[in-house]
Amino acid sequence: MQALYASRIATDANRLLAMDEITEAYMPDLNSMLPQNREQLEAHKVLGLRVLDNLIKDSKPSDSEPIPQEVLQTARRVFESFKRQSEKDRKLILNRVLKETEAITQEFITVLTLLAELSNQAKLERERIYKNPEMSYPFNSGLDDNSVIKKLEAHEPFELEVIRYGISWANDLSIVRKTYREALRTDEEYIRYCEQLTHTPEEDQKIVQHILRQIILKHEIPLTFFQQSNLYWEDHFDLIKSLSVKTLKSANSEAFQLAQLTDDWDDDQFFVEELFQKAVEYDAEYEGYLSEQLKNWDVERIALVDMIILKAALTELIHFPGIPVKVTINEFIEIAKRYSTLKSGKFVNGNLDKLVEKLTEKGIIRKSGRGLIDNK
Repeated sequence: MQALYASRIATDANRLLAMDEITEAYMPDLNSMLPQNREQLEAHKVLGLRVLDNLIKDSKPSDSEPIPQEVLQTARRVFESFKRQSEKDRKLILNRVLKETEAITQEFITVLTLLAELSNQAKLERERIYKNPEMSYPFNSGLDDNSVIKKLEAHEPFELEVIRYGISWANDLSIVRKTYREALRTDEEYIRYCEQLTHTPEEDQKIVQHILRQIILKHEIPLTFFQQSNLYWEDHFDLIKSLSVKTLKSANSEAFQLAQLTDDWDDDQFFVEELFQKAVEYDAEYEGYLSEQLKNWDVERIALVDMIILKAALTELIHFPGIPVKVTINEFIEIAKRYSTLKSGKFVNGNLDKLVEKLTEKGIIRKSGRGLIDNK
């Protein structure tokens, strides 16, 4: 959705630039000593803009009026430049979104390394020979004794991921120390944990989950740091949390393992690329379906995000026969609720239901596969 939205914005910007180029082509030459036919230049500009608009919409000029060859050539030249730039922008946008998605793994590994850094701070404090006599703090145990964190630190795939992404808190130790002093050491549940001399695996798991959820992912100090370091933190938050929770929980199973972003990233990446490309390729076709469906609506007042959501949903419904209709509709309703207006969920739901009915009757939407014959 981010890629499609950004692509639409980039295309609109390129269209404005193309219009400016047509306008500039028919501006009077103020440096010329020859007489300028301003009326003709203005007429050619208006005609050139009209031809450009038709080329962008239909890839061909209108046959309803004669077009001077010079105007047609100028409009075609500008249109080809517009197409090249828009295609270049789409590729860059898609690649960026895919890289940002892959970066979720790096983000959740970074979260886990903060847990390990807090453990190291606990170790340093407990090993300190001269402790502050004015501060009575239980040191019977600490986060550095925690069996879950020990498994995490000894896990070779975790170590390799840290090295691969070049993750280090060396330049942000102030954040680690401040989180330890102001968030972890003052946490009542952690204090009670430190009062005990020994812990069961279940107790170790409980405290690391508490620290992850209530301190690392919720306290103002680390949360502000993550938000400022990562523009997409809010969008990725649920996945980062889920991956971190699953990884830590695996410490109480037979084999500790890092949670994976997807079961098969190569397959998922292909799906994203295919969905994006077909949504762009068949945009005009979807525009026709939606124009008919929304003929009683003021299209100008419909949120751009809602239109993009409907077009993306149509792409999946029409071009991915193995995905059930209900799955597609439910997923895009949730996307509308999250990224658009308060009423967008109902708007998307109602219109997709009607579009599915119409397009299925016409044979445009056809589902196949186990349990999907005839869309059942």
